[in-house]
Amino acid sequence: MAVLETINNVVIGIVSVAFAFQVIYLFLFFLKPQKYCKAKVKHKFAVVVCAHNEGEVIGATVRNLLLQKYPQNIYKVFVIADNCTDDTALIAEKAGAIVYKRQESDPKKQGKSYALKFGLDAVLKDYPDTEAVILFDADNFPLPDYIDKMNDAFDSGVTLARGYNHASNLTQNVVAGVSGLWYIRDCRFNCHARSALRIGEMLVGGGMMFAASVIREDGGWKAMGYSEDAEFTCNQLFKKRKACYVSEAVVYEDQPATVGQLFKRNMRMGRGLLRLFFTHGLKCLALFPVTLKYTFLDMFLTLLFIPIAGLCCIWFPAYYIILFGQFLQPLDHARFVWEITNLVIILVCAFLIPFIAQAFLVFFLDKKKIGTPLKKTLPAILSFPLFMIVYALGITAGFIFRAKWKSISRSKFYDKSFVEKLESETGVSFDYILGKSPAKERFAIYKPSFTFGEKAVQIVKKETEADLCSHKDAFPFSAYPVNTTPDYEAQSEAAAALDDDD
Repeated sequence: MAVLETINNVVIGIVSVAFAFQVIYLFLFFLKPQKYCKAKVKHKFAVVVCAHNEGEVIGATVRNLLLQKYPQNIYKVFVIADNCTDDTALIAEKAGAIVYKRQESDPKKQGKSYALKFGLDAVLKDYPDTEAVILFDADNFPLPDYIDKMNDAFDSGVTLARGYNHASNLTQNVVAGVSGLWYIRDCRFNCHARSALRIGEMLVGGGMMFAASVIREDGGWKAMGYSEDAEFTCNQLFKKRKACYVSEAVVYEDQPATVGQLFKRNMRMGRGLLRLFFTHGLKCLALFPVTLKYTFLDMFLTLLFIPIAGLCCIWFPAYYIILFGQFLQPLDHARFVWEITNLVIILVCAFLIPFIAQAFLVFFLDKKKIGTPLKKTLPAILSFPLFMIVYALGITAGFIFRAKWKSISRSKFYDKSFVEKLESETGVSFDYILGKSPAKERFAIYKPSFTFGEKAVQIVKKETEADLCSHKDAFPFSAYPVNTTPDYEAQSEAAAALDDDD
């Protein structure tokens, strides 16, 4: 029994060390991230999206990317249609992207990393004047100043950068809410603190930027694992390149709306990051005492979080099963009650309260950026600890089962705050972005309205009154007054026949 308790104490100590740096960043929430001066030069960007059977969403993604305020003659949108069996390539091309198709029968050479290698080789060969690349996922909606903000950083000498990751469906349900809050929390606490302290960041696939010269120097994309973004970050760190954080570059992403979707995403991430921990994480730990650069230690601790998640899922249930099952030593009533009380105190004080408090804090610190009202975000805040349970279980399952490169079910739910923000920033209707309205200029005539259940909330134009048109495909979508003139109806029908994207 004494040996069992000793092992348990050692495990608790290891877990505490892994969480310690997260706590430190939490208490440094008052620090402000690094800012970048307005660029003197507009550099040439390639915006690359890897897509596998993403016909449902790729049209909206491309249309939104082409609404960037950055000069359109110096950036291009590319879609890498990888082993698609649907109309992803056709829809992306009709929406305005330059499409590269890839077919690979060997299952060992299928996946996002292989699509990236193929796509970047093609883009940099066909467009040799490309200076920087930004990667997006097929469900990403960056705000229209995203490239401009990244260009400011790039012009300041930054060769690797990530932006602020937000959720487009934060209020859809509890699962989407806790998943979205987790990534917002990572940006608000970890990325802000790292940026202020000039510590290297961990790049993430949605919105990561890198200099084209980095890829050319490496002879192409070399990060071929499941977690290609983290592997790429470590590879560049070994070459003395740190990734930076551009807090003003905001990108929205569709978050998993079911426990199953969240679990599968974490499985894929867990498998890739566990392997990366042993191949790159331990190397970072070895380099820390040699270089005395905290970024290496920080990267090791970030990757350590993955095996720690597995350790928690395996050890603690086993420990309490052995303990309360009285397999080693019978527990008297007093000891049994004490152990139960101790477990409840640990769960409440070290798990439930801290994580809920973090969720509340990140909401109030970034309330303006988050945009959703507290009432609608509260269920996700109170359920925030559940994310860690699903996160840890998914990662642990990923140690055992191999994840596959396959299409993901998209929610098609968009928060009112997200739609309003995108419309006000782009100056066009969200219906146009979705492919439901053929004319970009309509937003200059009509203000948007939103329907919540049976209650309509209308933002009225100064001198125009019109009926509301509600969308049935998702909730809440934006809605616009219907133009019933014969010319407009004819244009709409023609456009719908040509652009039946979504």
